[in-house]
Amino acid sequence: MQDKHSKTEQATPKRLRDSRKKGQTPKSHDLGSSAAFLIFTLLLLSLGEGLFRGSLNLLRTMLGAGGTEPLTLRETGKLLLGATGKGLLLFLPFGAVAMVTAWITGVAQVGFLFTAEPLKPDFKRLNPLEGMKNLFSSQALFNLVKSLLKLFLVSYLTFSQVKELFPALSGTGQMGLEKLFPFFLEILATLSKDIAFLMVILGVADFIVQKRKFKKNLMMTKQEIKEEYKQMEGDPKMKSLRQQKQREMSRSRTLQRVEEATVVITNPTHLAIALRYEPGKDEAPVVLAKGVDHMAQKIRERATEKGIPLMENKPLARALYPKVEEGDTVPVEMYQAIAEILALVYQKKNAR
Repeated sequence: MQDKHSKTEQATPKRLRDSRKKGQTPKSHDLGSSAAFLIFTLLLLSLGEGLFRGSLNLLRTMLGAGGTEPLTLRETGKLLLGATGKGLLLFLPFGAVAMVTAWITGVAQVGFLFTAEPLKPDFKRLNPLEGMKNLFSSQALFNLVKSLLKLFLVSYLTFSQVKELFPALSGTGQMGLEKLFPFFLEILATLSKDIAFLMVILGVADFIVQKRKFKKNLMMTKQEIKEEYKQMEGDPKMKSLRQQKQREMSRSRTLQRVEEATVVITNPTHLAIALRYEPGKDEAPVVLAKGVDHMAQKIRERATEKGIPLMENKPLARALYPKVEEGDTVPVEMYQAIAEILALVYQKKNAR
């Protein structure tokens, strides 16, 4: 059995894909909630005055409803329903923006991902022994340390700000109610903003840690990589993909060789054979590339792009295609026919 110390290799693309299909991705829940809290706080700071006035007007409406006469049950219901609707209109945009922010943060971390795998029943979760293991696992310890760190930092930040404001707080007894409420509201807003920024920083740090842990947990042994490769070799789908990629690479190399050709002999549409003959370099004409049907068309197109002449010669094309492989020189019995074509090519070049 392989232990964790033998897992020295980074996860393969297949392992990463399989993990993603199962919904296992590096993600920090703290980052999403802290980003939502930050946006909510900033919105509250920028629109807080309007929200405060709206809440105050709503409170006045409710307190002043009915005047001196007691309200009936029906009137009370209508009043509460109207107040609830107005309250939702006041606070719903803030909640909606916070939810969208949390969603965007999630997408930024893992991309668009939907999988039903985590929703499938897992009876291991019902096992008390598994529950005890999770309770005392390294992840549980990490979460505990993280929570204690957040509690300490938030407490320290709150204490520091209250300490700075202590002289101002001692004079609140002489303030009227009209000034007292905005004063405390401003303190709360400033503190909330600082806490929100702190939580975002901690969320980013948590995401970095989660990403590193995720990569470490997915590391593989050399034996696992070998076994995975064997499985992929036997997978018909993977075989087909590899063969397709190999064909594409082969076509690409063939078309690159066409660019060195002296002439392309055609059938005219069914076959195309790219020949090169450079005196002093080639002892005999060389077949650089050849193709049939679609590939023949691609060879003709590439030759036209590069200004390489196309010469139609059906008998020669039919004789060359099956007999000479790419990279080979043409047989002696074809020298005469090819020499005539090359003479025409040189004649046309000189005529220009």
